Amino acid sequence: MTRIKYMVPVALAALFLASRALTYVLWLRPDVTFVANDVSYYGYHLYQLEAGADDVMREYPPPAVWVLHALYRLGGGWQTWFGLYAGFFLALDAVVAMTLYRKDNWRASLFWILFTGANGAIVWFRFDLLPAALVAWACLWLAGRPRVAGAMVGVGAAIKFWPALLIAPMLAPDPRRRPALDRLLGFLAAGLGLAAISLALEGWRRNTDPLTWQGDRGLQIESIPATPLMWLRTYTDTPSWDIKLSQFNALEIYGPGVDAMLAVSSVLTVLSILLTLGLTALLIRRRAGTSSILLAILAIVLATIVANKTLSPQYVLWLGGPVAALFLHADSAWLRRHVGVIAWSLIVVGLLTQYTYPWGAYGIMAIPLGSGPETSVLVLRNLLLLVLTGYVSVLAALSTRTGARPVYRSERPQHPVSELAKL
Repeated sequence: MTRIKYMVPVALAALFLASRALTYVLWLRPDVTFVANDVSYYGYHLYQLEAGADDVMREYPPPAVWVLHALYRLGGGWQTWFGLYAGFFLALDAVVAMTLYRKDNWRASLFWILFTGANGAIVWFRFDLLPAALVAWACLWLAGRPRVAGAMVGVGAAIKFWPALLIAPMLAPDPRRRPALDRLLGFLAAGLGLAAISLALEGWRRNTDPLTWQGDRGLQIESIPATPLMWLRTYTDTPSWDIKLSQFNALEIYGPGVDAMLAVSSVLTVLSILLTLGLTALLIRRRAGTSSILLAILAIVLATIVANKTLSPQYVLWLGGPVAALFLHADSAWLRRHVGVIAWSLIVVGLLTQYTYPWGAYGIMAIPLGSGPETSVLVLRNLLLLVLTGYVSVLAALSTRTGARPVYRSERPQHPVSELAKL
């Protein structure tokens, strides 16, 4: 048994290295190396920033630009920072997997390795792994280190606004302790602290630019609201819809019905906010436990992604942290079975997302009509996200009625299972 216990972390490390090596080999194919283009985009604008420009990367909050600028400087600037950038996110991916590892419950780490691996090389070349990692740590330390959990969400919100919504369900009172206030204090100290520094250094206009930028954007082709139009574009003979690279550096769809789908996105956004408020009210009123809070967090992140008119492929990474933490906090056989279903479904979502970008990107964008197989995979991915949103939202609400209680670090699962597939 002792030998097996020591073999588990070795096997996880081997799986991490093998899967990342495969990802690297696949990325080397000349038809998909464009996945790394964002690093060039960042580098060009950071070069302009150092040359005195003050209107660069307006789509990101200033703290996000600070992080990118630090990597840029550490990497030696425009010509040499690429390797450091990719290496930083590879290391961050590994650190999250290590912090999720527990000797008696290693499934969280296994899920993270499989999930981020399924998403492919985009994990290394976009920025969203950083807020995803912060949310993963917030979920991991939700009960044991509430102030740190709140601070993680606060830093994530300062870097990319969406984690700010997650403080709402984290305010639910704990049946055994009272860490809700600690989470709020951690969130305010980190989030407002960074916001105040950013406001003092960059001014009001620069800090509100990301909101204006997002509000002005059109309908991105991968988004849920764009799905019906992408289907029609591919499976009808009328070339009524165009796909163009917009001024926001995004592939957007233009043509009949776009305004209506943008309105649908706005309605879905309102519904996602109502879902956040409704689940938070249930959690507080029923004094639900840690697993219920994590389910609510996952439902909110899913709803945010579904409502978004600019669903970029890297957004899927946001979903990993809450699910990984559920492996550690699920305290009943009923919930563990559902967590297994969610986990495998998200790994499939990651694989489908990697296929849509980069492998199927040219087919989806094909002119004048999209390619059937590639568009069908995109539609399937989006339908799966919709189903998961409803499924997890119902689970979150039901879990508050079952008296789910938090599981603390000192506790052990009463009915451990030996492998992920048995959940």
